[in-house]
Amino acid sequence: MPLLILQFLLGMFANLFVSFSTSTDPNPLAVVFTGGSPALMLHVLIAVVLFILALLVLISAAFVHQRRVVAVASAGFASTALAFFSGIAFVYSSYANNSLSYLMAVGFLIALIIYGSFAGRGETTSPAGRPMITETGPSNITRSSDRLRGLTLLQLVAGGIVMFGGFALIGFNPGTINTALGTVTLVLGLLAFVSAYAIWTNKTWSLTIARLVNIAIVVFSTGHTVATATTASTVAGSLGGTVIALGLCLGVVLNLPSRNQTVAKQPSMQAK
Repeated sequence: MPLLILQFLLGMFANLFVSFSTSTDPNPLAVVFTGGSPALMLHVLIAVVLFILALLVLISAAFVHQRRVVAVASAGFASTALAFFSGIAFVYSSYANNSLSYLMAVGFLIALIIYGSFAGRGETTSPAGRPMITETGPSNITRSSDRLRGLTLLQLVAGGIVMFGGFALIGFNPGTINTALGTVTLVLGLLAFVSAYAIWTNKTWSLTIARLVNIAIVVFSTGHTVATATTASTVAGSLGGTVIALGLCLGVVLNLPSRNQTVAKQPSMQAK
């Protein structure tokens, strides 16, 4: 909510007081960071953060097993995605398409209403009123298995996106630098598939590998994405795809079991 409010204030400031660049550079997003105003730079960065946070909320909601929570998180993500991609398209229209600017505002307003109205609504029962029951049987084991299955699937999707980005860098952007970046991206994508298996095995060492791989993907991808999105036709595949992959990787990291939460595949044969 504070980020959404700050984003609105920065957007209004940019509309009223910032002169947008008229550069013909094929990568307008890069121009924002090389020749734009600090307010506009911060506006773009917060947009990326908001998109990733909305995706993280959706990923976390998927593990709650409550349809209402998932529905609210999905609506919030959809509205945030509408504002995010409309904003990207607005930049690539040389800030001339007012319809895209309007869609960006609509997406922001819907997200503000959704997150503002439903934040905290899930806590309908006070801690004192909750039953003091600790589940140790098949229910907990099934839920843990569902979580691991979901995290494995998310990791596979993220790895696929990263590998596609690596192939795109090598195949569609020839050059020594892009070949090197594409090779590193491909390796990270392959490691993401390895970490998917590591998550599924649910061992302490394997979860550590999964965390390290996902953090490496986040750091590396963030560093080179804007520089490699050179045209309006590639920004959707480069920036959009990378931001989604980053959200998935962060979602996996944040939802991985801790060291004392690793569970066995089968219930223990302890006396009940």
